[in-house]
Amino acid sequence: MARLILMTAEGTQAVELRPVNSLGRHPNNTIQLLDKIVSKEHCIIEQRGDHYVLRDLGSLNGTFVNNERVRGEAGLKHGDEIALGATRGRFEDPAAAHAHAPGMHRPAQQPMPQQFGGGWPGQPGAVPGQQVPQAPIQAQQPPQQQGGYPRPGQPAYPYGQAQPPSAVAPPRHPASVPPGSAMPATSSPGSAPAGSGGHASPAPGPAAPVVPGIGPGGYMLPGGTAPLPTPRGVVTGANLTVRGALTGFVPQAAQNVAIHDQERQIGTQIDAVEKGFLPFDRIANDFNQLKADYERLRLSHELSHGIGIERDTQKLLDKILTNILKFINADRAVVFLRNEQNELQLFHSKRSDGTSAPITVSSTILNHVVKERAAVLTHDAAMDFAASKGKSMILNRISSAIVAPLLQHDNEVLGVLWLDSEALARFQAKDLELVQTVANQAARFIEINILGKKVEAEIVSRERLSRLLSPNIAERVISGQLEVKQGGQRVEECTVFNSDIRGFTRMSESAPPEFLVEMLNEYFELMVDTIFKHEGTLDKFMGDGIMAVWGAPVQHPDDAVRSVECALEMADVLGQFNRKRLERDAQPLAVGIGIHTGPLVAGYIGSSKALSYTVIGDTANTSARLCSVALSGQIIVSENTLTALKGRFEVQELDPAKVKGKEKPLRIYNVLRRAAKVVVPGAIGSAGGGGNDNPFAPEPTASVVRASNA
Repeated sequence: MARLILMTAEGTQAVELRPVNSLGRHPNNTIQLLDKIVSKEHCIIEQRGDHYVLRDLGSLNGTFVNNERVRGEAGLKHGDEIALGATRGRFEDPAAAHAHAPGMHRPAQQPMPQQFGGGWPGQPGAVPGQQVPQAPIQAQQPPQQQGGYPRPGQPAYPYGQAQPPSAVAPPRHPASVPPGSAMPATSSPGSAPAGSGGHASPAPGPAAPVVPGIGPGGYMLPGGTAPLPTPRGVVTGANLTVRGALTGFVPQAAQNVAIHDQERQIGTQIDAVEKGFLPFDRIANDFNQLKADYERLRLSHELSHGIGIERDTQKLLDKILTNILKFINADRAVVFLRNEQNELQLFHSKRSDGTSAPITVSSTILNHVVKERAAVLTHDAAMDFAASKGKSMILNRISSAIVAPLLQHDNEVLGVLWLDSEALARFQAKDLELVQTVANQAARFIEINILGKKVEAEIVSRERLSRLLSPNIAERVISGQLEVKQGGQRVEECTVFNSDIRGFTRMSESAPPEFLVEMLNEYFELMVDTIFKHEGTLDKFMGDGIMAVWGAPVQHPDDAVRSVECALEMADVLGQFNRKRLERDAQPLAVGIGIHTGPLVAGYIGSSKALSYTVIGDTANTSARLCSVALSGQIIVSENTLTALKGRFEVQELDPAKVKGKEKPLRIYNVLRRAAKVVVPGAIGSAGGGGNDNPFAPEPTASVVRASNA
């Protein structure tokens, strides 16, 4: 039986020829040549009677037989040397070794150009280390002839007739030939042993698998006597694939998973689910599985050791890519992560040569990986996606690529890890599985890092909010139960509280600054605790003054009542504070409070670098004006606030107050105690047994109990 002996940088592969054999770079060929100089559909070797003919399909760089370029067709004789790009082969047909093809002649042929390596390796004219184009070369489309070469999606049958694939004998496995050695003289694998006379017919065997859209193909022959085992979970193409000068070996497998992108396929796909480790007693006799598990453990250890505890996201990604490029022979590595809009965004990239040139990737492959949650391996990206993104991949010099999803613990896509190379078939199937292992490990590190950043941000937010809100409200805002939006938001009813220490200016003139700071901190600590106890929002400190809000960002139906309850409790707390100060021979403090209810605008206001939650509007201004009117020990509320209190407190109406910004005087009221009786102006001492029990001032004075603040 005739066969083709192929020599590549990986070694020797023997292919038993079928009646019709298509050779080229496209995966739909019967014999796929992963060689950049080879065209997609390069040539056909077909049987005609008792001889074989090589027909060039208009390839750009030509097909050479015995160092002469084929123009049209050329008959093949036993021992003819064939060159396609950087791939060399020898045609062997012992049965026809002494017979010449009748009626066939070799057309005028041209010598093989030196840039394509000249003759067979080791012969004159061969140029080692030849330069090849960076992008795959597109083949010219020859006209389809009757009984001609198979088109994509059609099986390869003998010339001029139909034949089921079951009639094709399975390929055999020749002995290995070391790379770089001279081609050995071999006999047909179907010939009988020496001295037996005659030829032995090959035993019938199962047909090569036929995948929809892919012609029947042979098996990958790594140069040994048997194909290598397939890594768990990995499926590769069933067609025979031969590697060129700068390529690697991909183990064969029983079937192919076609990932269609406008009727194109990705060569290999692996589920992005991290594989578990089986018990030792189940794999003790499986050396390959033990080796694969060990390699996964080693990579996980190396990655963990190389990364360590890195809290900076960019530094973490840089370490991940640096370590991955140590394990995988890639030219470029990129990490994409989802942003707040749930879109993939480039977060970090790295080149193996250390340069910082721009890197462009294929959105087609990225979208597929995200959608399928599966890692993919493409030996020729421009070919796999020729219908959509092929041109961009050629321009961006993407030939081989491994792309793996970064999955969170809930199997959601956190991002994508992209590795590519300008060389065809740079990566092997085992590289795909290792990259997925590393991607799973890297995803854990990235997720932990992101969660850590989130926790840190929540801690900062909690600290900031805890200065404004009561702890329980701050927790609700942080957990998302309550929303505090940036920018102003109108609040129809809000109660604003302002307090101020009376006589503080005179005190500051005579007391040391350190003393004043210590005193204010102690005073503010007590007052803020009281505000938070009644679920108020601390707006700001203004010197010795305090501004607080009820109704923003959290609203209650009794916000006005809460503010007045807080003011009365502050009076009690201040009384205890003053008694301690008197024991230390320190001057007691007297405070005035103003409260007003009405509409305002609340929200985060300020610059992008310094935002603070506050309220603005006439309601806030009026509250401040009432505070300035209040005497020592008074809690002055407006008519709006009094209406909202609904008789919950005993108050004393004072003379209308003329305040800045108001055309008419305001009706104001002094809150005396918790009761349900309104004090009539002028009825001194009639509120609950007479006198004033507000301890803001050390002793009641006439100005407090009178119905006028004059």
